Amino acid sequence: MQARTVRQWFTLFFIPVFPISGKSRFTQCPNCNAQFRIAPEVLRSRVSAGEQAQNQEAIALYNSLRASPANSVTLNQLMMMYASMKEFDQAISAAAQFPQAVHNSEQCMTTLGRVYLGKNDYATALQWLNAAIERNPYLGEAQYYKAVVHLLASPPEYPAAITAARAARAAGYPNAEALLHEAESKARAG
Repeated sequence: MQARTVRQWFTLFFIPVFPISGKSRFTQCPNCNAQFRIAPEVLRSRVSAGEQAQNQEAIALYNSLRASPANSVTLNQLMMMYASMKEFDQAISAAAQFPQAVHNSEQCMTTLGRVYLGKNDYATALQWLNAAIERNPYLGEAQYYKAVVHLLASPPEYPAAITAARAARAAGYPNAEALLHEAESKARAG
């Protein structure tokens, strides 16, 4: 993030003549040029406070899991939190520490598959998604991400992606129809 200042000017035929306001500070992202109407120091402190809150929440979830290691709902929350922070290795480590919770829930298996997908480990992602689907073939989320894995594989596996996307659509998973169209059009083009 970069600190910037701006001042409004009185213009005459688009030529700035004299300033009509004091300088105001803002923050700008050098990558996407997004602008935030706060100073960089304030933005950094807010981000830091948010990270501290997430760390505290992760600690609380870990403590809860230690007290109840089979609690798949809490483990799923923890893995989703780590995935949202792109801390995929932390999510995988949490799943390894509480295997009973993972194996108690096809939702945890699906989330773990999504974590491996985020790490670009397609083979392991597919193993976990297939394990979830084996327990519940109507789990739309697992079918959807299985289709995504097949599309991202090298080389892409279009027939498998289409089959999984159709199953996700049949389960009513959001955006499954768009994913199915994408898989079918790529299969026709490829």
